[in-house]
Amino acid sequence: MKYKALLLLYFLSIYTLFSQIVNEGTLKINTATLVSFGNEYTITSTGTHNNEGNLYLNSNFINHGTVSIPISGTTFFNSSVNDTQTISGTTGNVNFYNLEVNVTGVTKKGVSVADGFDLEVVNMVNLVSGDLRLVGEAQLVQTHTGANANTPSSGKLLRDQQGISSTYGYNYWSSPVNNNTGAFSFNGGLFDGTDASINSFVPQQVLINYGSPYNGSPAMVDGSNNVITPLYISDRWLYTYSPNTSGYAGWDKINKDLKIAPGIGFTMKGTGAINQNYVFKGLPNDGDYTFPIVIGQSTLLGNPYPSAMDSDKFITDNLQLLDKLLFWVDGGSNSHILAAYLGGYSIYNLTGGVGPSINSSISGLGSAAGTIPKQYMAVGQGFMVEAISNGIITFNNSQRSFQTEDGEVSNFYKQSNTKKSDSQADTVESFIRMGYEDPELFHRQLLLAFLPNRDADLNFNRGFDATMIDPREDEMFYIIENDLTKKYVIQGVGTYDNIYEFPIGIIITQQGKHVIMLDAVENFTDPVYIKDSLLNTYYNLSESNFSPNLPPGEYLDRFSIVFQATETLNNTKEVLTNNNISAYFKNDAIIIKNKNLIGINQVTVFNVLGQKIESLNRLSHDDNIIIPFVHQKGMYIVLIESGQNKKSFKIIN
Repeated sequence: MKYKALLLLYFLSIYTLFSQIVNEGTLKINTATLVSFGNEYTITSTGTHNNEGNLYLNSNFINHGTVSIPISGTTFFNSSVNDTQTISGTTGNVNFYNLEVNVTGVTKKGVSVADGFDLEVVNMVNLVSGDLRLVGEAQLVQTHTGANANTPSSGKLLRDQQGISSTYGYNYWSSPVNNNTGAFSFNGGLFDGTDASINSFVPQQVLINYGSPYNGSPAMVDGSNNVITPLYISDRWLYTYSPNTSGYAGWDKINKDLKIAPGIGFTMKGTGAINQNYVFKGLPNDGDYTFPIVIGQSTLLGNPYPSAMDSDKFITDNLQLLDKLLFWVDGGSNSHILAAYLGGYSIYNLTGGVGPSINSSISGLGSAAGTIPKQYMAVGQGFMVEAISNGIITFNNSQRSFQTEDGEVSNFYKQSNTKKSDSQADTVESFIRMGYEDPELFHRQLLLAFLPNRDADLNFNRGFDATMIDPREDEMFYIIENDLTKKYVIQGVGTYDNIYEFPIGIIITQQGKHVIMLDAVENFTDPVYIKDSLLNTYYNLSESNFSPNLPPGEYLDRFSIVFQATETLNNTKEVLTNNNISAYFKNDAIIIKNKNLIGINQVTVFNVLGQKIESLNRLSHDDNIIIPFVHQKGMYIVLIESGQNKKSFKIIN
């Protein structure tokens, strides 16, 4: 221990108090230096810690101060007398270069990392003896480049995640650990987390139900909430989806013993328990994982790490192969029959996310606003991708990030919080969420975003514009570059300008109430209008919803989103003119002044809902055309057609 005296001379603010070691100043352990602390070690709010040597801890590590990112060294949690050591502190994070757990007592458990704590390790995690328990929202982030640095060992990492409650609905999952073989299997990898708050190190293996009625079931507990019979999951609903173009036929049945590689997603239905907690237990996944894919194929992948993952970074790293991520959202399914499944895919790309088209009358879903994916995906989250070219999809540690899950996250799939990365937070980005509701109350949301200083403009931009998945018969969508073969649900452009006009398409197949609305805006204050190019009218969605009363058909060149109304109503009921044609209402008639005796092919009158009220053709070429008009008082649109030209006027009778 010859280095200890040198350390005490150099760092006089480290002292022992009431069987604790307290750092109020600066501790730097140099390379090849060995330091051992027998008691609990606390870094105060004024303390700084930097270990680039070998630090042995026999008790707890508490960080209220600053821990520098080291370039070498190992921190050992090494105790034969304490069955559990803890990592905690108000700072909420700690950085080690290498981390080794070697708890060897008779009643050994391991190291417990406090709920919501960010444990960052530059290089290797070695669980020699005893487990590393990530409690609640605690996460492990490893930051080195290259392959997995963690070696198989007797110790395991344990991490919670909650799934859908329904026995009929399912989540897309992905394991953050492997079974010391480089792959995950349910047998030995997935455990019952019902009593994790009181038995965090010793969960029981989940049980598998193989028969009818193909339902999972919750755990049975005693009076103290200890699990006495673990939860069951149904073997019937365990699937993966390898890269293929076979649609529903492409699902691959798996069982409890099948090995699933890190980064591969799988499906699993719920147990019927609200916020059912599961525990993944095994060697923590780390480093690079790759998957070949061919253009046109889809595959089910997932976050492979015991930390959140940055979807923006993942998309950017793989932008030549994919342009969006798809997250399944159950819509309240109450049957195992395929035709009765309810739900759809939320979509996320570099612009942002939108929820699926889900019936807004379903209890608890509302307009599906709670199903919108955010930048960071949670531990255990699976997702679907569609390949837009051939190549290798890559996961790596640079895509990892510590982000806790939002408290208002939907129960129907897991996502992380709404926070954007710091580099983007400095730039004000504006978001407009349009909504469309069909007569069956299915709500479709469209996202339009203005993204200064990013690689997006008014044309199609890979990674910023996204087409919808499984469109319904009645839909609303963006049209980009006049491409009528694609239905866009997300459109990202550059800096905002109020002269912009964004075409939208509307497809109507059934009569009934169709409603266009403004779901939400963020960092945007101008009014949002729907422009009707046929009637030359504007509907202010910032004030009220718009309910067009249109016959069935495809309206692909009539409506657009704009931010200023260039035509305004003349409240004096006088004429609205141009140089050749004018129209106004007087004495129960529409008066058309045709100064230049232009040939008029047709005059059509619409109400404000877009319903046709009257239509006349083969009109005289007189300079004063009188059309009797006795209808309910209100505002009407008069559309005058001459050859290929059209002119509309608003009148009030």
